[in-house]
Amino acid sequence: MTFTQYLEQKQFTVATVNSYTSYIEVFTDWLNGEQLAPEAFTYNELLDFIRHLQGLGKSKKAIQHLLGIVRHYCNYLTLEGQRSDNPAAGLYIKGIVRTLPGNLLSWQEMEELYKAYSIQLKVERASKILLGLLVYQGLATEEVKRLEAVHLKLKEGKIFIRSTPHTNERWLTLAAPQMIELGEYLQDNKGKTGPLLLTAPKGAISPTHIYNRIQYMLRELRQLNPKVINAAQLRSSVIAHWLKGHHLRQVQYMAGHKYVSSTQRYQLTNLDDLKSELQQHHPMS
Repeated sequence: MTFTQYLEQKQFTVATVNSYTSYIEVFTDWLNGEQLAPEAFTYNELLDFIRHLQGLGKSKKAIQHLLGIVRHYCNYLTLEGQRSDNPAAGLYIKGIVRTLPGNLLSWQEMEELYKAYSIQLKVERASKILLGLLVYQGLATEEVKRLEAVHLKLKEGKIFIRSTPHTNERWLTLAAPQMIELGEYLQDNKGKTGPLLLTAPKGAISPTHIYNRIQYMLRELRQLNPKVINAAQLRSSVIAHWLKGHHLRQVQYMAGHKYVSSTQRYQLTNLDDLKSELQQHHPMS
């Protein structure tokens, strides 16, 4: 199996596969120049590669991106039996600023959106189910797209979320309000195969595209709460809420994050610290 085939098996997009395959040549060419074999280079030699990139004037962000590709490359070599370790695991560039999630909705606002959505706007059941998946499971758009009826275990109150190039697979608990809606939806669509929520409501741009359905739904939600921005904001709000009552690693699993650092960005303690600092130093406080 080639590195390209490995990336394809990981379900990366064609553009990402092409990009990673091209970028890894920067690393393998450097290895060749240093007379180092891919299956034998060490952590210290990887540090030499970073210094080489710094000498070329590469930014911290560019080096971090390339390190991420090297991590995938080492995982590929391990899978192929060419290595027994990954020198790039846990190696990150310090000083890279990561944007903290902002404009979050409170959990009360999220629940009010779900409750009011079908009552005030009289939307169809599929749309309310879609909103429930964003509010209670914090799903990303790509994850919603991959859902099928077979992924629902209503008797157990569980739903299986398939992996994407950016998130891990996981089992999540369904909220009580979702159970009735999903049960009736499955009954009405008995024998239906393929994506669970494929059709779009009347007035949407396309009758078959889940992204258009979500955009249409967001426009409707803004009628209820003008603070609603996009699906990513809803997901961020859910993750931040989870961190109030669950351990960091548990939320990492629930969110499907591949790295715990992705989850740490949502910790409300960080956001609260920022707010406290602003209140302390703002001239109007």
